[in-house]
Amino acid sequence: MAKSLVRSKIYQPSENGTGGGVSSADFDFNGNRPISRATPGIEGVTPGGDDLKTVLENVLYPAVAPIATISIDRPTREIGENPNYTLTWAVTKKTNPIVSILVDGQAITVSGLSQNGTKNGTFSAITGTFSRAMSVTDGGGLSDSENVIVTYLLRMFWGTTEKNGTSQPISDADILALASSELRSNRLKSFTNFGGGSTRLIFAIPTAFGTPQFLTNGLANTAFTKVRTDSDFVNQQAATVKMDVWVSDNIYNSPLDSVQIQ
Repeated sequence: MAKSLVRSKIYQPSENGTGGGVSSADFDFNGNRPISRATPGIEGVTPGGDDLKTVLENVLYPAVAPIATISIDRPTREIGENPNYTLTWAVTKKTNPIVSILVDGQAITVSGLSQNGTKNGTFSAITGTFSRAMSVTDGGGLSDSENVIVTYLLRMFWGTTEKNGTSQPISDADILALASSELRSNRLKSFTNFGGGSTRLIFAIPTAFGTPQFLTNGLANTAFTKVRTDSDFVNQQAATVKMDVWVSDNIYNSPLDSVQIQ
């Protein structure tokens, strides 16, 4: 049977100074537990302590900080989207009792043990980037903190159209009805097996993304006309953003192997 304790005896001379009589000081040290020190080595560590048991505890089993975790619903959102949010948080007790939890600026009533919860809030705007944070501290002064980021992005659209965009204007409804779209921070994107069916290629690109260059099947293609320039476009969130719309001058009967926006 494995022993759970290691017992050490320290022998000292008797009070009369003779070697015939000795007294012993015993202490118990539990070595049957995983070492908590996470660093690869202990060189340079000053453990502290005035007795062997304390030194061993400090070297092999230092206190471990509590762990904070936090997440948020919809970390990527379209400009104009609902500003309400829900944080889901948790703290994990390690060595010492937990004495403080702060979530999104609000102090949480602590139990001393591991616990979790949610917190609701509202962003001050429906555009831009926002950060929300939490922290946890234990009775030994050890702490951990985490944060989450929410980013509001513009949406880019692409697909095909039978309209030329000039004598047949492209409406907001036409853009919203395109086959594909994506929330993006830039215009750079590649497509394969794109177009065909005796239609034109169409790209609705946020004006903030700049002027694109088009490559079809690896070659520069300038046969595109910007049919809407810095125009007001009402997105699915009822927000007005600036949009440029490009339509190919050519009609493609068969899909192109590759199309790139640079």
